Amino acid sequence: MHFNGGYAGEHASDATAQALKVRIPPNARFGKSVRDEVVSFANRFQINRSELDEFVFAIGEALANAIEHSRSSDVIEVRCQVEGDKIVATVIDSGAGFPTDSLAQIKLPNEFSERGRGLPIMRRCTDIFAVHSVPGKGTAVVLGRYLRRKDDRRDEENPIAS
Repeated sequence: MHFNGGYAGEHASDATAQALKVRIPPNARFGKSVRDEVVSFANRFQINRSELDEFVFAIGEALANAIEHSRSSDVIEVRCQVEGDKIVATVIDSGAGFPTDSLAQIKLPNEFSERGRGLPIMRRCTDIFAVHSVPGKGTAVVLGRYLRRKDDRRDEENPIAS
């Protein structure tokens, strides 16, 4: 591990890569640094800001869940890549895991509940959402957005410009 971007973690990305990998200890203080790394990576691809904000928000939720619920001191890995017309992130922990058979029915809790919003928020902020988990082995949350590039918005505002 090395120190990078204000947190101790492993980080792999370069100017030509279309993938980012960040490994951090399961500690909430590293969440902002991971989100900043994803934003920096995604900005190289001219991704529409509102789409990027929702995508990064979903990653933050997945990371918070991994930190809180994995019950493991093993590192958490966040992988992010641009694949054609989409950006996809996977948040992976090797912690407690959980049965996923009831995930399809998960809905937002009532407005007074303090818990249980993470998965529904991730689902609403992404176009691609999947959870792979095995009790006792860990969890991988896959999040993705289909992309509209920053230039696409300009083209919508002025169709003659294209």
